[in-house]
Amino acid sequence: MALFENIETFYECIQELFKRLTEDPKIKKKALNSKLIVNFVYRNPDGEVWIDCTGDEVVVLPGKQDMTADATLKMETDVANKFWLGKLNLIKSLTSGEIESKGSVPKMLKLLPVIKPAFKIYPQILKEKGLERMIQVE
Repeated sequence: MALFENIETFYECIQELFKRLTEDPKIKKKALNSKLIVNFVYRNPDGEVWIDCTGDEVVVLPGKQDMTADATLKMETDVANKFWLGKLNLIKSLTSGEIESKGSVPKMLKLLPVIKPAFKIYPQILKEKGLERMIQVE
């Protein structure tokens, strides 16, 4: 059974994560400078999250959107949870097929150093939402 019982709870966690990340002016600036639109497609539970860095603010949109992504990553929500906890080797997951990718993934990978603070913020969000059990994944 998946860690997230419904996609709405997952959306809340991701939206809060990006809200907190972009409160840091350096992170926000680097994200906006990328001018990327990234689409994350999730399974189990099914859903999508779009990150739009093309305007003056980083916009996080849950659900299907009428946009064109520069990069798309498809994965299980449990894999995404592991990534945001800092417990996943992204390159290994991409090469093994655990995460499927399409588009400007190399461009997106350049943002990895920028989002490192997420690995400390995300577990805090899980604790605040009473989801501590999701932090102990291996």
